[in-house]
Amino acid sequence: MAALTACGIQETDVVGASGPATIDVLPARQVRMLLFFLSPDGALLPVPRIVGGGDSADFGGEYSSGTDDKAGSADPTRPPTVKTVAALVAGPREAELRAGLRNDPSLTAAAGNVRISLAGDTVDVVVAAPLGGLEEPARRQLVCTIAYAESADGGILVALRGTDRALAPERCDTWPTQTGTPPNTRTQSADGVDPN
Repeated sequence: MAALTACGIQETDVVGASGPATIDVLPARQVRMLLFFLSPDGALLPVPRIVGGGDSADFGGEYSSGTDDKAGSADPTRPPTVKTVAALVAGPREAELRAGLRNDPSLTAAAGNVRISLAGDTVDVVVAAPLGGLEEPARRQLVCTIAYAESADGGILVALRGTDRALAPERCDTWPTQTGTPPNTRTQSADGVDPN
């Protein structure tokens, strides 16, 4: 430290730092939808789609962000959740299909007809179809797409209710529940033994 102070640089106390800086590399929520499709290995992947004016003319008028269906929305400037769900159910576009993205087969067009309402920290979603045939990957696609449509961090609870049953509210979980670990990863027990 003596060499530095001889140059006229003053000694300072340790400066604390918080966690790592984060930035949003996706387009702003006001001009994009975030849809969750399945990768070839079954992982749930977020796929942004630009909506509105500018370079997004190829997405068509069906994505225009009117105010007709934002009754439950905490953010009236973002694309409507019901239109985001309709885009999800319509499936991947041609370029997304070429990349290997897909919908779960049980996510049928009927699941795209939804009513959304916000009650505190839970989004209530009424689906005009039975949920009994909705497989777990399709359910996760819906829950994550709705969670990120309604909340910037996707941390809101989503409660699905169909014509046959209501499901408990859940948060977006991009990993399958049967393993609880990401695809293509291995775990070790505390003693270093690989249980796989």
